[in-house]
Amino acid sequence: MKLFSRPVQPAADPLVEKLVRRISADNSVSSDAHCAARLAEAVHAACAHARGMVEDLGAPLVLDRTKRTAEAMGPILFDSRADAVDALRGASRVRQVFAAPGVRECFFLLTMHRREYVVFGTEMEGEVVRRDVMQDAVEFRDHNFSAAAPSLAELRDMLTENVVLFLAGLATRRLNRDEALRAHMHQSEALLRAQMQTLDRALRESGPFAAQAALQDRASAAGREMRELRDRLSSLPAKSDPEQCLQEIREVLHAPQRYVRLERVEMRVGDFGVKSAAGKPVSFHECVLGDEDRLAVIMASMDRDNALYLWPDLAAPA
Repeated sequence: MKLFSRPVQPAADPLVEKLVRRISADNSVSSDAHCAARLAEAVHAACAHARGMVEDLGAPLVLDRTKRTAEAMGPILFDSRADAVDALRGASRVRQVFAAPGVRECFFLLTMHRREYVVFGTEMEGEVVRRDVMQDAVEFRDHNFSAAAPSLAELRDMLTENVVLFLAGLATRRLNRDEALRAHMHQSEALLRAQMQTLDRALRESGPFAAQAALQDRASAAGREMRELRDRLSSLPAKSDPEQCLQEIREVLHAPQRYVRLERVEMRVGDFGVKSAAGKPVSFHECVLGDEDRLAVIMASMDRDNALYLWPDLAAPA
């Protein structure tokens, strides 16, 4: 029995190594072995979370103009077939994949904003038709084809990479925001100091008993404002350095679920996007960024025949 053993190191992951190099270069993080190992540990944790999210998206929805999709989600993604064609024709990333020779299929991520609203419609109550009934409806807007690749594995790696870089960027944006705020407050401090010097000179020139009350009040207010400004400055984190930047990035990457996660949405939807108990079951995921922004996310695929319908110029010359 071994009393001492080395900790088991995770197998080398090319994507983790690529991301460590990218994050280090983007943020001037030291590339020495110790720093790289600390960053790799955090990137590995964020990659695991991101890969779990991508896996939860499930199998791609196959978009084919010649066949009716078996999934109820398909017909409500767009208001009409014409809207779907227009949106796809504007998908430059998907087109770019098919522009490469020999590509037969493209896998991509479609993101949208879900909007729910009230409409007036009809419904059956026994054998009686009720009109002008308030009904809840759902639609999807702001279609964006945010990532595309010629294989599902490549798309999954691309999405994982995008999530991890987004997380790393949150930390550096926070540091940059603090630095910008610090610079703005130092500028305000300089202006306030000049104002206080002018007020102090005016008070001295007017004598100890002749100074106007309004002038004294302004000087007192400026003094209070200066004290508050310096308190706010002292509450800001110390000026960032590469080590602090690395620590901030690691803290975010070690807790990715706080900043980005998937939530499953389920509903029953009938004709015209109306939600009802009699509608077909529909489920999809929304990507939640922080506590506010939500994006409906769908993985989809399309073959070259459908691509040529959208972009005839991609056909090989005779």
